[in-house]
Amino acid sequence: RLDVRLRGLEDRSPRRLLLTRGAAPRGWERIGAPEEIATLDRIDHLLVEGGAETAAAFLRTDLVDRLLLYRAPVIVGAGLAGIGDIGLAELAAAHGRWRMTDMRALGTDRLEVYARVRSA
Repeated sequence: RLDVRLRGLEDRSPRRLLLTRGAAPRGWERIGAPEEIATLDRIDHLLVEGGAETAAAFLRTDLVDRLLLYRAPVIVGAGLAGIGDIGLAELAAAHGRWRMTDMRALGTDRLEVYARVRSA
């Protein structure tokens, strides 16, 4: 459940936003595109969970300040991309956009944390 379960603090539960072309279930707010987040009130932090295309949609619109990448020492799939098109056609355009701020071993898995580098 995505809510605060402490008595008296229920109003501090996070807003539930769903990126979808269809209708959002009860208790969720629908957004049709990542760009719509900029128009919403009271959004200071956003946790995005999804697949390759969802991640790409937020990266493509430059709405991501921090990336947490979890890697396992397992290779699966049939050539499927881990992330969709993020609008960077050349390798040179990707250099300098992200800075690794942390890396941790989680058993045999690894967590890498990156911060978006923004020019002043």
